[in-house]
Amino acid sequence: MLNRDPFLLLTACFTIAVLIIAYAAERWALAVYALSFWHFPVYILAFHCRTISHERFIRDAVALKTISLVVFAVVLLSALPNALAIIVMALGFTFNISAARALGTERTYYGYELADLPPKRVTSFPYSLTAHPMLIGNMLAYGGTLLDGTFRADWWPLGILHVILNLLIIVSEAYGKENQANGVIATSAGLIIGAALFLIGFWDVWPYALSLIVIGTSFAIVIIRRYV
Repeated sequence: MLNRDPFLLLTACFTIAVLIIAYAAERWALAVYALSFWHFPVYILAFHCRTISHERFIRDAVALKTISLVVFAVVLLSALPNALAIIVMALGFTFNISAARALGTERTYYGYELADLPPKRVTSFPYSLTAHPMLIGNMLAYGGTLLDGTFRADWWPLGILHVILNLLIIVSEAYGKENQANGVIATSAGLIIGAALFLIGFWDVWPYALSLIVIGTSFAIVIIRRYV
């Protein structure tokens, strides 16, 4: 697999580099924020550009989202959220998983847009309630973390950013269409804003933050070229 497509190896190297820099800076939060959001530009680029193969997109999306979920799980376990937060999170992720099962793997990952699958209207639960149950489930799950005071005090930007970015994907899917330029512009703008916020948030260790921005920019260029 890696011989045919070295992107997974590159992703692994990028992840290791981020962890090494965060360790050197003695700031685990650097790695948390640097690794949590890469699946979002991949979704945006895949939806708008529609040039990546379906197989590669699924592989990219699963790998990057898995890294994000693992990082989030570690943060969550360290915070030990209260029962209410856990219940809301469980409800959100259950909503997400139910939606994926109803839609099927191929259609979950833009099968219509990338694999030329025929249009299909899914009306079973939870699509009987909303057109975007997976993303709404994500928003509910990540938003639920903010119900815990300890998590909210230390990691509120992480929870809020996940909610906002899932909402942006909903808007993109509802009102966007195939347009390569719009996909690249939206992705580039998001990455620039993210880099600026990252540097501001970690200004006390700015050399390490700047190093991660440089590495992240290189990784982002590879992703954009891959999808364009």
